[in-house]
Amino acid sequence: MGTEGKLFGIEGRRGIIFGAAGGIGSVLCKQIAQYGADLALCDIQKEAVVEASNGIKELGRRAIGVSCDVNRISDVDRAVQESVAFLGDLDFALNLTFGRQLNPIVEMTQEQFDETIHTSLGGAFLVSRAIGRILLKQGRGGSMVHFSSIAGEVAMGRGTGAYAAAKGGINALVRELAVEWGTAGIRVNAVAPCQVRTPLLDSVLNNAELGAREDLIAKMVSKIPMGRLAEPMDLVGPCLFLISEASAMVTGHVLYVDGGYMVL
Repeated sequence: MGTEGKLFGIEGRRGIIFGAAGGIGSVLCKQIAQYGADLALCDIQKEAVVEASNGIKELGRRAIGVSCDVNRISDVDRAVQESVAFLGDLDFALNLTFGRQLNPIVEMTQEQFDETIHTSLGGAFLVSRAIGRILLKQGRGGSMVHFSSIAGEVAMGRGTGAYAAAKGGINALVRELAVEWGTAGIRVNAVAPCQVRTPLLDSVLNNAELGAREDLIAKMVSKIPMGRLAEPMDLVGPCLFLISEASAMVTGHVLYVDGGYMVL
C-alpha cells in the first residue's frame, strides 16, 4: 500500500456508528467496513442493525448490531459499553441520529419542539459524553464525527425551525468539544450535507401539503450550484477523511457537503 493509501486508510480501525439503520447510515456502515474497519452499529431499530451487521461480517469484518435510543441516558451508556466490549478498543465514532418535526414555529407544539431538540442536540450530547469518556480513558486520541446540516447555518423554511436550531447547537457543541479534548488528541468535527436522497426525503417530497414533488426538487436544486441533490455515497469520502489520519490536524470544523449551496 502506498503512502496515500496509508494516509487515508482505516484498515483495522474500530468504530461505533449511531443511526446506522438510516438511509445515510446504512450506506456509510457498509462502505466504511469495506475500507477495513470493524464496527458496532447502533440504532433504535435493532433488527435492522443486527441484519446489517451480519452483512458486514460477510465482507470479512467484525460487526455487532446494538439497540440504542439516544433519548435515553441508560441506553446510550449501555450501547457504548457493549460496543467497546465487543470491539476491544475504539478509534472513531459517527453520530447520524436526529429528530425532525416539520411545522412553522407558531403552529409547533412544545412537545414537538422538545422532541426535536432532545433527540438531535440532546442525543449528540449523550453520545459525545459516552464516547469522550472512552477515548479519554484510552489516552491515544480518536475521532468523533457528528452529522449536522446546512440548516444549522442557513434558513431553509418549510417549518424547519426546531430542526435548524438543533443542528446549529450541534455545530457549537462540536467547537466546544474540539477545545475540551484537543490536548488529548481527540478530534471532533461535523459533516453538514444539503438535501440527501433518502427514504426520509422521499416522504417529505411526497407530502401533498408541501406542493408537487418535482416543483420541490427543482426548488431545492436551484440553490445547489452542482445542480443535483446529494446521494448517500457522497457522504462516504468526507467521513473517511475525518476518521482517518488524513485529517490529523482538523478539529472543530463543520465540513459542508452541499454541492456549493453555502457559497451562494
